[in-house]
Amino acid sequence: MTLADVFKDLRSGNIQMRVVAHRPRRRLVMLVLFALVALGGSVGGFYFGKAKAGLDVTYINALIELDRANTGQISSLKSQLVDAELARLVDAQAAAQLRENIKQLRDEAAGLEEEVTFYKSLMAPSSIERGLQIADFEVSSTEVVDQFSYHLLLTQVEQRRDWIQGNVKLEVRGRRRLDGSPTYEELVLSLTEMADIEPYPLKFRFRYFQDLSGMLTLPKGFLPESVVVTALRRGSRSDNVRRTFEWVVRDDV
Repeated sequence: MTLADVFKDLRSGNIQMRVVAHRPRRRLVMLVLFALVALGGSVGGFYFGKAKAGLDVTYINALIELDRANTGQISSLKSQLVDAELARLVDAQAAAQLRENIKQLRDEAAGLEEEVTFYKSLMAPSSIERGLQIADFEVSSTEVVDQFSYHLLLTQVEQRRDWIQGNVKLEVRGRRRLDGSPTYEELVLSLTEMADIEPYPLKFRFRYFQDLSGMLTLPKGFLPESVVVTALRRGSRSDNVRRTFEWVVRDDV
């Protein structure tokens, strides 16, 4: 549209004109106020953010201190737990050692009681059978397979004990499997078949008691079951005493 057209429309009344007052100061004031509001918002946001950041740092520092305190407490509790476990183990070991000591003392007491009973029988023979006695026989293992040590105890039970002498025979009874057969044969072995010993029978001479001991070796494949001990007293009064013991081996190795 040209300027001529505009004037033509004005004259014809097609365009209405309105007069507006020109106020440049008001516009400037509005711009200044807007700038101040924006500046104030920026400054307020800055200080608000700074304050919030300070609160976050304080909270984080508090959490760090709490973590340190908890870590120290956990370490202390772990140390106390280790000490308590060590004390428990020491107490358990001490209790086990004490039980073992008590068992050993009881075994020693039982052994001493047997010895006391034995010596009482020697000193007070009126209550038991008199004469030559085969008191005990023991077999103990050795480091060699099928080789054993034996101990034989002879005693004399009399009101008046004189020296006695004689000899002793020892036989081991058992079984041995026949070659190529599932069956066994009964077998009696003399001490001379299990030990290189001279003279035989074994000699004894004592007044109260005597211990006879030695070594014997069983043949391969022989299963011992019992031991028969026969003691013969020589002199004006002859006593022939026989006693059978089960084959029970003590493990002394």
